[in-house]
Amino acid sequence: MSSVRKYLLHGAVVLLGLTGIARADIYNPTWLVTAWTTTTGKIGGTNFINAASQPVPSAVDALASFTYSGQLNFDNTNNQGQSNTYADFFTNTANISNFSGMGGEAAFLGTTMSSPGNSNYSYLEFSLQGPAANIASGTYVTITHDDGASSYANGNKVTYSPGETQAVSDTGTLPVGSMTSFAVDYVEANGAPAVLKVDVPEPGSVLLLGTGLLVLGLVVRRRQKAL
Repeated sequence: MSSVRKYLLHGAVVLLGLTGIARADIYNPTWLVTAWTTTTGKIGGTNFINAASQPVPSAVDALASFTYSGQLNFDNTNNQGQSNTYADFFTNTANISNFSGMGGEAAFLGTTMSSPGNSNYSYLEFSLQGPAANIASGTYVTITHDDGASSYANGNKVTYSPGETQAVSDTGTLPVGSMTSFAVDYVEANGAPAVLKVDVPEPGSVLLLGTGLLVLGLVVRRRQKAL
């Protein structure tokens, strides 16, 4: 067997094997969301404008908490420099449940999330609900955000970008085996746009890649036999 064919077939077997131990709840997640908003420039006396990281603000100062079902894929399309509300960010309100906050969900969605200047901004934590095990080796997460965002697995940093920024993407590797907790901390400041997207390759993507390598290996083998 040629070295090329050995490499391709070996790669396909490894990738196909990884699909059997990939986590399911990362792809169909439920999040506990806690939101803080300030019009004074501080939350509980502390400035969190460039601190999208743990520890988070105190829960007693939170504006609201609720459950959000589904992938984090938020992209406020308001023009640069415009204010934005939580309704501009959480456009799929059907995914919100178990809401808790003064004034109710409608009042929360109508609250200004951030506006030009740094006196009015918001801090959110998205905490994945339910522990999970059997993380495949090499499974990674990409966080795309504007402004700051950091992520933590089992209390350890996966991606870390706490300060204000234009839309950027950070990639980190999830821990192998048991992941008892995963959280994304996000700060929205200085008005629109507001972007937060969390992407983890689905098992089907890995399966497709593995199948492609396997087919390529068989094609190479068939061509070599024909020579």
